[in-house]
Amino acid sequence: MNRLRFSTHSVAFLAAGLLLAWGVASCRKKSPPVAAPAGEGGPPPASQDEAEELEALRKREQELETLLAGLKTATGKPTTRQKLMGQLDSLDGRSMYSTVQEQMLKGQEGFRELLDFFLACDEHHEKILTLTHDPHMVFPLLRLVARYPDQTAELCQYMIRNTRDKPGSFIRREIYNFLPVFLNYHRGRYPELRQLLKEDIVYQLTRGGKYLYKMSLAMRDLQFKPPIGAMLPILYNLKEPAPHGLVMSHLAGRGEEGLEALVKFVEESGNSSHPSVSQVMVYIFKMAESGRKDLAQQFLEHKDPAIRRTATFHYFRYSREPADFQRALGLLNSDVTVAQRILLLGFLKRKSPAIYSRLLEDPSLVTAPKARAKLEKEKAKEAANEK
Repeated sequence: MNRLRFSTHSVAFLAAGLLLAWGVASCRKKSPPVAAPAGEGGPPPASQDEAEELEALRKREQELETLLAGLKTATGKPTTRQKLMGQLDSLDGRSMYSTVQEQMLKGQEGFRELLDFFLACDEHHEKILTLTHDPHMVFPLLRLVARYPDQTAELCQYMIRNTRDKPGSFIRREIYNFLPVFLNYHRGRYPELRQLLKEDIVYQLTRGGKYLYKMSLAMRDLQFKPPIGAMLPILYNLKEPAPHGLVMSHLAGRGEEGLEALVKFVEESGNSSHPSVSQVMVYIFKMAESGRKDLAQQFLEHKDPAIRRTATFHYFRYSREPADFQRALGLLNSDVTVAQRILLLGFLKRKSPAIYSRLLEDPSLVTAPKARAKLEKEKAKEAANEK
């Protein structure tokens, strides 16, 4: 049998070699002669037909080289990645179980092979989704996790350490999906792995916090509160405000230390009119209403007009006394947007009806045309209802 296999492989290589040699020889035979340097006698330049024929022969040569490479791969032993990729493509969960099991039991060498496969899947969105969501793949992998928890923990450590610089990859997302659940199930068994995950969370936060939502869930599941300073680079990056809400929410729940960080951000953001500054004010004034009146006052009297306007706007989200009438009127007549004026009137109508009634008595006090028109319309409507 071995002799037959050897003969088959030899014939395959010989055939490919002959085909390749024929293509090269054809190119040499039919190639037009090289043009002589300028000023020397020589044959005329090749015709269009000859040039096209030469290009076709070159393409044929490349095809034959590819064929030869394919024959060499076919006659060699497939790599672990190739085996796993084939099993993934065919949804062969039974075979994948055996292959992954074999690699997990090899230790570092096997972990390296598995990471190579995961990275290859990560380059193709549909493959990583199949691997992590299709039941043909998921259930065999979960069975491995249940049977080999120690090897699973070692593999996770290897994966964390060797994917730290790929924060936006699906591999990282799945680490944060799976590992907190695994650690909580085996509570107390893998303290080194738990500590490594915490350290990785801090590292990823300082790097910008890709997949911050997943990390925030992991922090919750691990009951882990990272150093506040690790989260501030995300908040101070005003060019990428998308994750700011999660950071603000986290800091708002961190007591006095988190509150101080939020106040400091308003002072140091460098752009007092940025939407994130306004969003931070929402949290600050919510805490101010819970007893920290000093927080509200320091921003209502702030030296920066933009911060002062923003603070006043959020101040009227809550019920206010008639004594605050001039403050409300001043904001309506200040340099705020039309949308902010309309929202402010809505706040006053619902939360501070006494202030709103005084505005209805004399809408001419409001200089902004649209806000004044809205008040005049409301006043006319009330007058009609009284009749």
